[in-house]
Amino acid sequence: MTDLEPDIAELFHENTKIAPYQGGVDIAHLPPPIEPGVVLTRFWLPRVAVEQNIGLEEAIARRVSCRSFDPFVPVPQLSLSRLLAFACGFTAPFTEAPSLEFHRAAPSAGARYPIELYPVVLNVGGLPPGVYHYTRDDHSLELLRPGLFHQALVVWTVGQPWVATAGVVFVLAGFFERIRPRYGQRGYRHMLLEAGHIAQNLYLLGTAYGLGVLAIGGFMDAAITRLLGLDEANQYPLYLVAAGIPMLLNKA
Repeated sequence: MTDLEPDIAELFHENTKIAPYQGGVDIAHLPPPIEPGVVLTRFWLPRVAVEQNIGLEEAIARRVSCRSFDPFVPVPQLSLSRLLAFACGFTAPFTEAPSLEFHRAAPSAGARYPIELYPVVLNVGGLPPGVYHYTRDDHSLELLRPGLFHQALVVWTVGQPWVATAGVVFVLAGFFERIRPRYGQRGYRHMLLEAGHIAQNLYLLGTAYGLGVLAIGGFMDAAITRLLGLDEANQYPLYLVAAGIPMLLNKA
């Protein structure tokens, strides 16, 4: 591809965004930008190990989308730790194979790992509400923006009220420049596939831990991009996954 040729992946991404005006939101009501790279504080998550929960096939059979979370019961911090570790973290410590030193929980084309997880904590035991970034290297959370975003997330997900009662909303963000140099425009497809792998891990793990989980594909891109402090040019929010204590599971 030359400099004069259009980037089909970027054109597709731009033309499938949900703009604030489509959700009846004035752009002035979007979250203010935050300075990239600034970490307010760091929280080390509880260390976890492989445990026997329900079987994989049972988890698949019981997997449902939850749209009724209990707003009064926080998600245990240990559950959040396990979700992150086994959905997208390093799994080499749980194996006995030295060759898997850098092995991760989800496959990635060319081991480029363009997906980063940003947990928006709403109600998690022992964690202040706010926007965090998950750091796999030391299994920690970096606080990027403190605050309560329950009702704002309802607006930014184009009116999905159940989001406000979740304990945490994971934002799966794609860093296209990590994968584009190797795969070109096809790298965008690989990036979407990887987001799907991680989201399904979250669904099945949540089922195993007794949590309700809901994948969300409809959201205002500009609002979530600003909320996380992403570079709009090549860092894209791709998928949201809410998790919380279920009150009633509704199949989807």
